Amino acid sequence: IRLAIGKQVNKSGSEEERIMSAGAGSSVETPKIELLSAWFCPYAQRAWIALEEKCKGEISVTESMKITPPIFFEKTPLLLEKHPNAQVPVIIDRRGDAEVVVYESLVCVEFVDEAMGDGKPTLLPGPPSQRAHARIWANKLDNGICTQFYNLIMKQGKILQEAAAEKILCGLREFSQHCKGPFFYGNEFSMVDIAIAPWAVGIRMDVLKHYRNFEVPRTEEYDKYWEWASAVQERPSFIATASNDLSAMIAVYLPYADGIGYCSVQGKGVTEK
Repeated sequence: IRLAIGKQVNKSGSEEERIMSAGAGSSVETPKIELLSAWFCPYAQRAWIALEEKCKGEISVTESMKITPPIFFEKTPLLLEKHPNAQVPVIIDRRGDAEVVVYESLVCVEFVDEAMGDGKPTLLPGPPSQRAHARIWANKLDNGICTQFYNLIMKQGKILQEAAAEKILCGLREFSQHCKGPFFYGNEFSMVDIAIAPWAVGIRMDVLKHYRNFEVPRTEEYDKYWEWASAVQERPSFIATASNDLSAMIAVYLPYADGIGYCSVQGKGVTEK
């Protein structure tokens, strides 16, 4: 059931309603499962994808960070209260006697997989050895592709940009070599797919093309990547959580492309995880 309505501000300054996933019941009730998010944050999208996979229709997504021009993040009091560094995502689970607060995006994915739905892990599927394998790959891709995304968009020298671009392509080639298709573990959609989907599929790749003329080649060595990307784009959990407003996303990443980044109006350092 879609109840909670947030607000986005696009590049021109006009407001657009954004309908967020929410649980059953009145919109004035305190949600049992709440995600503190930001529409432009790929780390928050990781947690949201996991929630859509495991408990679709049972969550409330709260916009907890907005951009205040030129380079400031304004954060809600609830986010400042629940995360020591006021970062998104944060999952607040109020289903039990005691409130549970979880943050760090990949930790959120694991928590959702183990604590929600029917309690049977599906995003880290298989025996302990495969679950460990999934964690290793998620961390590898986080460091090898997601981190390099920011290096590519923030570095100002051509040589540094080319080095970051090659590291992304190297990571995607290795991913392609091990991806069974259509998803990393075949038909099973897992934490490995969630780890890089917000960066490697869709609008943020368009942002890299806009600012750094970066594209993944359509050559044989990337065939599995392209097959995977197509499958991810058709996944309902990705569709439900992805922004399609390219002009707004380009505006979000302009301070990064200028090598500046963002500051917090509360005076905390700004990073996303």
